[in-house]
Amino acid sequence: MRRSNPWRLLGLGKPQPFTVLVYSLTVTVLAVYASTYESLAVLVALTGIPGLVAGILRYRLLVALLPLTIVGTFLNALAIYYLGVAESPGEIVASLGPIVVPEFAVDVTSRIGGRVISFAGAGMLLAALVTPRDAIRSLSDELGIPKGLSFSLSFALRMLPLLRSDMEDLLLVRRLRGHRRVPLTPGDYGSLITPLLRTAIDRALWVGLAAELRGFRLRRARRRLPRLGLLDLILLLALTLQALAVILYG
Repeated sequence: MRRSNPWRLLGLGKPQPFTVLVYSLTVTVLAVYASTYESLAVLVALTGIPGLVAGILRYRLLVALLPLTIVGTFLNALAIYYLGVAESPGEIVASLGPIVVPEFAVDVTSRIGGRVISFAGAGMLLAALVTPRDAIRSLSDELGIPKGLSFSLSFALRMLPLLRSDMEDLLLVRRLRGHRRVPLTPGDYGSLITPLLRTAIDRALWVGLAAELRGFRLRRARRRLPRLGLLDLILLLALTLQALAVILYG
């Protein structure tokens, strides 16, 4: 079944895979170097939130795992504080009985959370706007990236809907066995993540073997220049604003 393109409803057409690939990869690099609240806020507003909205529409269960990362970061920061490892914990922001929340935990969680949301948003935008076939052609024909790397990225995009389907099956099995359908504890998440990783590794192995048997190594790239449309220009403008925010604010 062909994907629906929500951008056509806005009269924006469809972005070029080249633009979306450059946008997502550059935002990922910017999120690594962003260290201030101002720069991270720009990345989250222009990439994180739009990407998660696109992800909620297509990959709800994968987006649902994102809060677990942020909660785990917060708990890890609290553990560092109570162990006395934090160099400058700062003032106490909140307290609930014997449990106190230092400024250090809030700061670390906010910065890492902003990066994680930016990473996830960039990945979701890439998965929502670029098909695996378009990705491998654009990477090899327009960016000149070796076909082995372009094939790996396109396979990663193809894995997202497959992981969503696998997770739905796992949740159904949990419900049939009398367990909670919605994971709440680390053990629940472990019972989902472990079989997902095993299935993904096996699938990657057999897909690679199938590609070699079909003559993937013999394929030659055709160099071509991308044609930019209105949505491509909008994405490049948003990328420029995010780059300026990281350069100016750090």
